[in-house]
Amino acid sequence: MRNLLVAVAMLLPTFVVAQEDTRPPLTVGVNAVRANFDPAMALGNVDIPITYNMFDTLVARDFSKSKNRTAYELVPGLAKSWNRIDDRTMEFSLRPGVRFHNGQPFTSADVKFTFDRILNPESDYVSARNLLKVIERVDIVDDLTVRITTTAPSPILLHLLAYHSSDIVPKAYFESVGESGFGQKPVGTGPFAFVKLQPDESMQLKANDTYFGGRPTISSLTFKAIPEVSARITALANGEVDVINSLPPDQLEAVKTLGCCEVRSALMNHHFLLYNTFNPVMADKKLRLALNLAIDRKLIVDALWNGQATLPHSAQYEAWGPELYNPDRPTPAFDPDRARQLLSQSTYKGEPIYFVTHPVYYTNGVPVAEAVTEMWKAIGVNASVRVDEGWSKLKKYDPVLTVRNGSDWVVPTDPAVTLYMTWAKRFWKDEQRFDELAKEGETTLDSKRRYDIYQTMIDIFEDEAPGTYLYRAPEFYGVRSNLEWLPNTEYTMDFRPTNIHFK
Repeated sequence: MRNLLVAVAMLLPTFVVAQEDTRPPLTVGVNAVRANFDPAMALGNVDIPITYNMFDTLVARDFSKSKNRTAYELVPGLAKSWNRIDDRTMEFSLRPGVRFHNGQPFTSADVKFTFDRILNPESDYVSARNLLKVIERVDIVDDLTVRITTTAPSPILLHLLAYHSSDIVPKAYFESVGESGFGQKPVGTGPFAFVKLQPDESMQLKANDTYFGGRPTISSLTFKAIPEVSARITALANGEVDVINSLPPDQLEAVKTLGCCEVRSALMNHHFLLYNTFNPVMADKKLRLALNLAIDRKLIVDALWNGQATLPHSAQYEAWGPELYNPDRPTPAFDPDRARQLLSQSTYKGEPIYFVTHPVYYTNGVPVAEAVTEMWKAIGVNASVRVDEGWSKLKKYDPVLTVRNGSDWVVPTDPAVTLYMTWAKRFWKDEQRFDELAKEGETTLDSKRRYDIYQTMIDIFEDEAPGTYLYRAPEFYGVRSNLEWLPNTEYTMDFRPTNIHFK
């Protein structure tokens, strides 16, 4: 017995040391924490910062080589390599030894299930399916090899596979808990695993120490919902959180003067307006063109963004690259006299036009809405702001919905997504020619032909005015000074081992 007690006593110190974790925890103060984290469903600006740290894609994006982390290179993710079989088929070799957070091994069956569930026309994954509709089928070759066949040659398949909607989920677990259960208790392969979700309050994650990308440098990761900007800054100042997001420009100095913290930023999406052309009030193109010309975007950028947002050269991104981007297109015009003339020629008779926005989803969302409606009033439009937390759920035939704000995806950095999928599938009633061109563009490998297609689509967009772009906005973060961390574009908050260290 004595020998047994001695043996146990000798083991105890080793056990205690093994359980000790000297890595610091990290808490992030965000504007919202929603209720569903199925990555093919949670594709909003407030969801991506969280899902990015729980899931992986076959193809990964490396932002580290970009000076401002606004561009990326495609690198191996859950697929260690890939090769093209023919114009429509690519084969992917999967990483061996990867496990999901619940211990289940990652195999080709999970890859096939991930995409099959999205592509099922009866599923709820409408946005993800719209992104991935070029995929015809996924075939299993063996446990660690899959082939993806597209409906036509796709110049952007790898980019689509690197986007959040393509995060890989575990087939067995998903089938056991169902779509709703998975969204509330998600399981991935990423650097952090689910612990607890309290919608509108917090999402708690813990380090996945067997992560194939390296052991996380922090022990846990908590996203805490703090809707009010002033409350987020206070939480940062008193050490309750280490990082906060969605800082408006007029609060940057408040963070800088705290003494403990810094401001870091990255350029994000284009903020835009969608005109609901299914609403009879917005059916007249001349009215929509008048609304566009009445907006002084430079004044908005200077007054509300301290000049730190940028005006786009039409509905395009420099990240499209020199083969597709046209730098000679002008920035949007401000011409209130021409706006009044078009308004007088239109069928508009003073009907109310509501600019619908969420109270906190977008930084400066409400102030910008108020500024734009004042500019519209100045040309004679009966405009007002409606703040509605359910603004994204308003349907095209809702009489209240005349104008809504939004933002378009920066990635995949290709007009097949950032131009077509943003505009044509929401509230644009007569977009047939735009739609036809888009289908050709996303299945054409000839870059010169693709350039011509997308420039024609931009011409149609400018002429028909189903909406308008406002500016490309930066996202500002408050960060404690002892934290070595940089934000990426399109709202990914990367807390993988390579991007976060404490000094």
